[in-house]
Amino acid sequence: MFSFLSGKSSDDRLRQQCLEWFSAHRVQLVTYARQQADAVTDIELLLATVVTNVTRAACEGRVSIEELHPYALRSIFNAAARLREQNVRRRRTEHSYSEMENPMTEHAALTDGSDDRQLQLRRAVQQLCAEQAEVVTMRIWDELAFTDIAARLNLPESTVRSRYTAALKQIKSRIFT
Repeated sequence: MFSFLSGKSSDDRLRQQCLEWFSAHRVQLVTYARQQADAVTDIELLLATVVTNVTRAACEGRVSIEELHPYALRSIFNAAARLREQNVRRRRTEHSYSEMENPMTEHAALTDGSDDRQLQLRRAVQQLCAEQAEVVTMRIWDELAFTDIAARLNLPESTVRSRYTAALKQIKSRIFT
């Protein structure tokens, strides 16, 4: 008649059994997580993810208490693989931004040293809106990094980067067309 009550106590009992299982196998799981993780900081995240996934699977009836060990190891392996993929994507993004750190090499065609080119560049910058012109000036002539510009203007770094990118497109279209 009150099946939802029996389900609740069953979930509590399963959670308790999972907790006891994790306590008994903690050393093994930590060791395996260390082997799978790229960084020490990832180990805690891996284990927290595994505890959540395994407990949820047990409560939902997808895995029995007897099957927790292989399920937990597979969960650590999969979570570590996802973390590695995220780290690779993050490194690629950081690398692409770090390539933009040196404005003089990045925009050698704009700042090649000729007086005529410099004059064209200054005119193109003057035609930009004030926000974009300020970012371009700080980036190219003051040679500041995006993080420094963002701090000085009290803006998010992503906003500074997007203003800079939009301004460069406008400048290039005015100078090279």
